[in-house]
Amino acid sequence: MGKYSFDNTIGELLDIPETRALAEELCPEVFEHPMLEIGKAFTINAALPFIENLASEERIENFRKRLEEL
Repeated sequence: MGKYSFDNTIGELLDIPETRALAEELCPEVFEHPMLEIGKAFTINAALPFIENLASEERIENFRKRLEEL
């Protein structure tokens, strides 16, 4: 497993240039979401019930795979 995973908080991942760039590439609409500031305290795993309504399972798994490859 890589250095980053869905166990990191959203805030942590957005503070790291390489993981932020990945989020900007794969899910740019996240940066316009009104709940982003509140969501920064959550791990991605904890936020999945909310994310699953916004993105397909395939898209989520692609992000997980690419994140863990970093």
